[in-house]
Amino acid sequence: MKAEYIPPREDVILQNEVPDDVYITVSREVEIIDCEGEKEHVVGTLQSADMFGEVGALCCRPQSLCSEPRPFHMC
Repeated sequence: MKAEYIPPREDVILQNEVPDDVYITVSREVEIIDCEGEKEHVVGTLQSADMFGEVGALCCRPQSLCSEPRPFHMC
């Protein structure tokens, strides 16, 4: 296991691709996005300690949704 910083709005797992890694959210939030052509629709948000990519990585199955970190929000 290794720690990896992924900048906000950078795709972590692309829709219809098989991920090689399993990810655990340490800080920030990760948006789960359904991409239909040019339109993107956020269908969920993962919080700290949530895991994603495990089904694709362990079962070699393409992901039906994209995953990308949200930017930090400053109050």
